[in-house]
Parts: sequence; C-alpha cells; structure tokens
Amino acid sequence: MNNNPFANTNSVIKRRENPRGKYAQLNTEDLLDAVKLSAHSSHRGDLDILLEIFLDRYNEKQTALDQLNQNLEEKIQIQLKLAQDAQKRYEQQAKMAAMGEMMDAVAHQWKQPLNAISMMSDMLVDDFSSELVNQDYLDEFSQDIQTQIQHMVSTLTEFRNFFRPKETKESFGIKRSLSSVLVLINDEFMKNNINIHIESDQEVLIFGIENEFKHLVLNIINNAKDAFNEQDLKVRDIYINFLKTEDKISLTIKDNAGGIPSKVIQHIFKPEVTTKTDGKGTGIGLYMSTQIAEKLGGTLSVKNVEDGAMFSLEIAF
Repeated sequence: MNNNPFANTNSVIKRRENPRGKYAQLNTEDLLDAVKLSAHSSHRGDLDILLEIFLDRYNEKQTALDQLNQNLEEKIQIQLKLAQDAQKRYEQQAKMAAMGEMMDAVAHQWKQPLNAISMMSDMLVDDFSSELVNQDYLDEFSQDIQTQIQHMVSTLTEFRNFFRPKETKESFGIKRSLSSVLVLINDEFMKNNINIHIESDQEVLIFGIENEFKHLVLNIINNAKDAFNEQDLKVRDIYINFLKTEDKISLTIKDNAGGIPSKVIQHIFKPEVTTKTDGKGTGIGLYMSTQIAEKLGGTLSVKNVEDGAMFSLEIAF
C-alpha cells in the first residue's frame, strides 16, 4: 500500500502543443495566471516553458535597464562637463571684468604721481635757470621723486599680486587684505567722491585664498560705485565692518546707494543677473562672490537697509 499522500497514480503530467508560442504573446499578468493554472492542472509540464519566458523577459528588462543606466551616466557626465565648462567660463569672465576695472584703477593711481613728476621736472628746469639748484635742493627733489615712484611701484605690485594664480590656502588678516584692495582703488573711488570707512580696528584672521577674498570685496564695492554713479547721488559712503565671535566670523559691507530693486534682489547671486543697464554689467561678479564665500566655508547674503544695501559674509567655525 502506498502511504504517500501526495502520490497520485492517476495523474498525468502533460504539455500543451507549442506552449512557448501560446505563452510568448501573454503579458506578465496573464503569464502569472498561466503559472497558477498550470501548477494545478494536468499541464504542469508547461511550467519550465513559463519560467524560461519569465527569465527571458527578466534578462531583456535587465539589459534595457543596464543600457538606460549607462545612458544616464553618460548624460550625467555630459551635463557635469557642461557645468564645469560654464563655471570656468564664468570665472574667466569675472577675472577679465575685474582686470579691466583694476587696469582703470591703476591708470588713475598712476595719473597723480606722473603729473607730479612732470611738474617737478618743469620746476627743476626753471629753478636751474634761476640758479636755485644746490645739493640740498637735489636731495629733496630726489626724495620727492622716489616717493612718487614708490607709490607707483606699490600699486603695480598689488595689481600683479591680485591676479597672480594661487591655490594654496593660508591664514590672512581681513584688515590687511582690505588695505591692499584700497591701495588699488583709492584714487578711482576718490575721483568718484566715494568714501570707504573701515570701522573695525582689531585684526581678524581667516583661512582661505586671499586673492579670492579680495575679488569678493572688490566685486561688492565696485557694484556700489556703479550704483552711486547711476543714481547720481551726492553723499557716497561705504562702511566695512568685521567681527569674530565664539562661533563665526562676520564681514558686512554697507552702502547708501539706494538699495537693490525688490524684483532683482532675490535673484542677485544667480549668474548673468545684473541691476546695471544693458551692456554695462556681466552679472557674473556677485555669482562668483558666492562661490568664493563657499570656498571660504561661509555664505554670502544681501538685504536692503535704510538707504542702501548691506552684504554679509558669515564664516562659521
């Protein structure tokens, strides 16, 4: 006697005629139903065919998915390359714009000592004719000439350092760095009747690439200069403050140039957004300033205050 309860001597395992052709046209849901029916019918021999069809479809889907992933990775790489190229283009545009502005500043910085040297040479000729030239006169004349030349050399040195590529991060003083920027733009801002007030006395050290920090400051104060000129304002002041607390370093640059239009201020740090008239701004400077702020480990923000705008750089410890 057979005690196996699962044994059924009367059952016959059959296979349908051409089962692959029959099942191959079914969708996945119908295939699952066919599996259930075959498992409980006399056509259980069809199960291996059904499983093969499932496996083939799985492999097809997996191949398609792999191809999709590969295409997606390629698209990501392409977009990443485009973004990197755009970033380099923005950096180059910002550098060229800054260089143009700095060359104007240097030209103004040199104009005064060159005029002084020209006047002194004329005086020397006249005084020599009047027999007023002696050793003391020549010593004083030489000292005055050297003073003017040293001013020009200092300006040129700051200009060269400003655009010298440097990727090494190091500690530098905010106050000293601001003073270097003022050496470059002092005459230009005086010509535009703009007063820059550095209101913090105590030096504060930050860690980063100093030239990039100078670019950030220069972008902001040059924007203020342009705003003053566009608004044709008479009283023109820029106030710079910096402070170190227990958890952060803060730098604020505030002007009284009328502020930033409300429809622009929330987009002001996006590339190619500018408040200037057509052809007078690239819209790159402030975008690059935000990138520099991030490299310094901080954030750059702006808000309208009183009769102007205030930019704030905050670097948390």
